[in-house]
Amino acid sequence: MVETGLEAGPEDQAGAEPATRARRQVLAAAAAALVAKLFLAATTYGTRDVNHWRDFVAGVRRAGPVGVYRLDFPASYYNHPPLMGHVLEVVAVLERHGVSVGFSIRALASLSDVVSALVVFELVRTRCGVTAARWAGIGVALSPVLFVISGYHANTDPVFCAFVLLAALLLADRGRPGEAGAALGLALGVKVVAVVAVPALCVLALRQGRTSAVRFLAGFAAVLAVTWGPAVLRDWTAVRVHVLEYAGSNDRPQWGVMQVGHWLDDPGWVAAFSGHGRFAVVMLCAGGAAALVWFRPGRAAEAVALALATFLFLSPAFGSQYLVWAVAGAYLLDRLWATVFGLAAGAVLLETYTRWNGSLRWDYADQWGFDHREVVALFVCWLILGVVLLRGVWSTGSAPSRGPVPHAQGRPRLR
Repeated sequence: MVETGLEAGPEDQAGAEPATRARRQVLAAAAAALVAKLFLAATTYGTRDVNHWRDFVAGVRRAGPVGVYRLDFPASYYNHPPLMGHVLEVVAVLERHGVSVGFSIRALASLSDVVSALVVFELVRTRCGVTAARWAGIGVALSPVLFVISGYHANTDPVFCAFVLLAALLLADRGRPGEAGAALGLALGVKVVAVVAVPALCVLALRQGRTSAVRFLAGFAAVLAVTWGPAVLRDWTAVRVHVLEYAGSNDRPQWGVMQVGHWLDDPGWVAAFSGHGRFAVVMLCAGGAAALVWFRPGRAAEAVALALATFLFLSPAFGSQYLVWAVAGAYLLDRLWATVFGLAAGAVLLETYTRWNGSLRWDYADQWGFDHREVVALFVCWLILGVVLLRGVWSTGSAPSRGPVPHAQGRPRLR
């Protein structure tokens, strides 16, 4: 009998812990965290990124969601995918009604964390049982990294991560390829980092059969056409340079491979790695995940998590918000070490943002960069992430593989 990836976990089969109760517990934790994040967003200004968002909203109001690519801004250029232009139109309307730009961006990220927590719960439940899923879902919901980035920092990394994980759930476990393709298209419309997950999910759709592949690609292409089409047709050069070739805003990243290079007095490979080498990193992460899905299609969700986490691990650029890329997906790879990574990275962020604010009373973080102690702590987080990846590769490669979802079975019923 071909396994579908939807079989009940060991505790589901024993009936020891009803999935509905655990799901409600995850939702309760996520709702409590959401309230705390929204309070933080409503009572603080945030980081310098809020200034950029305010400029971008003003630009969209002046030139529209496509014309904004042609504008020059005081401290940056508009480097977000086209879907965000339409989101900023909504943010502009809310601003006219008294809702600050910073609050709107952080509220969107905070709501996305609720989605991520529930999606991770469902993905882990069908693979490891209810108790493991509850741990994973609550771990995502209460993550200190997500609390800092979503509730305070003001960026869209939590949003694209939620869409990527949702796409993996819909395609791998729910037999809904059209909706999965649309979710992945929305993720790419928020941040192009989502591209590392595209090949893996495309391969899974192909392995599921022609019907699944057609529906998945149709949903994906439809969303891309609507969100990217007008900008690509009207301002391809700006989109290519500012969005697709964006190399990060930090010219001396204090993270991972790049930080090791700095400690070695910046040998020649550092410049190459941060230059065209970044495209090789993308291909490595995306291609590796796709190859894993080809040989073990039942591990597609784990492959997507590996793609995101590996891209963070090898990233030649860095911003504190990048830590979000691995937080939720890591629970599909190793729950214990995912928790260790989240707590360690959260502790670093809490200390760093307190220094940037000048006190424990957070409002406006008008500083940037990490001091020596924080760099060392980030390096420890990087090593912990390496352990998560090793554990994930080992478990994904050695555990029995579940086959792709056959659509003839229909949609599974939530218990």
